[in-house]
Amino acid sequence: MFYSFRMSFTVGKNVRITVFGTSHGRSVNAILEGVPAGFRVDTGEVQRWLSYRRPGFSDLTSPRREEDNVEIVTGLHNGLSDGSPLFFRIENRNVISGHYDDIRFMPRPGHADITMWYKYGENRSYEGGGFLSGRLTAPMVAAGSVCLQLLRKYGIKIISFQRSIGHVHFQADDVPNDPEFCYSFRTRIPSAQQDREAQDLLRKIVKDGDSIGGIIATVVNGIPPGVGEPLFDSIESTISRLMFSIPGLKAIEFGKGFGFAESLGSEVVDSFEIRDGKIVTSSNNNGGILGGISNGMPITFQVAMKPTASIRKPLKTINLKTKEEAYLTVRGRHDPCISIRAVPVVQTMTAVALCDLLSQSGFIPRRIT
Repeated sequence: MFYSFRMSFTVGKNVRITVFGTSHGRSVNAILEGVPAGFRVDTGEVQRWLSYRRPGFSDLTSPRREEDNVEIVTGLHNGLSDGSPLFFRIENRNVISGHYDDIRFMPRPGHADITMWYKYGENRSYEGGGFLSGRLTAPMVAAGSVCLQLLRKYGIKIISFQRSIGHVHFQADDVPNDPEFCYSFRTRIPSAQQDREAQDLLRKIVKDGDSIGGIIATVVNGIPPGVGEPLFDSIESTISRLMFSIPGLKAIEFGKGFGFAESLGSEVVDSFEIRDGKIVTSSNNNGGILGGISNGMPITFQVAMKPTASIRKPLKTINLKTKEEAYLTVRGRHDPCISIRAVPVVQTMTAVALCDLLSQSGFIPRRIT
């Protein structure tokens, strides 16, 4: 068994985010460093983005009822960033820790219960997943929504939406250049027909006591060319590092992604041309990135979210005390498709990554004048 006293709750260089708290503790929190002094933060918009992520907003999500009212404790002076870290605090109010008594010594298959046991031992925080819970994505969204506001000041918009849930796929490539467009659809699939089909699928899955995965697509418009710091702080590596901090996210591809593996070079090279006096590419198979640096085209990528591991079907596990095999029926309140509430998390964490890279490249100053 390995024990470690080093934890990594902070990421970023110029723009840094720190996240801490536990699913069933008093609060979940974030600290955002590197926001230029003098930037006006719309706190109402921060709260709106949290509403897109919070549980209990429909019968298709976890019934845990959290209002997710955020308090920005420090970092603002008369509504403007003062150059110091922004501290976001969100209280946990609807906690039922008793649901997790069974899993203290019987890890849920597909969850981090067993790896938390290996790494931190018997005294780990296990209720609701502890600090590895999706609950920690609430402060991520709060901090990331400020980064969305900052990017908008420089003409950059991030659009994320549900590409698919199970076998229900949204086929169109064109979506409105509106970062909040998909949130008028309950499943975040921006099509009335596919949204209805996905809802029907999810209700059947809930009835069966099961869960389903999904794919989230993201398009970044307005990103200038020349952003990205090769080799290890490329756009892909920086975004990917933050994406894989989102619980349940298991895969990512940029541009054509895995489709390159079955393509001919002649089919997928993005030829250059001049359009309205600017250098552009005739296609965008590389997702707006070459050599880890933006080429001025939209940045595109997709992520895959796995099905929620907490399901109502009996699951085979082991008893950590007796070392005997056992069966576990998971209690608690869980999403049939975590991908739905992950859309704003992907969107806002992408904003954190890009703000950091833009700051490193000199596109974002230290002070707004």
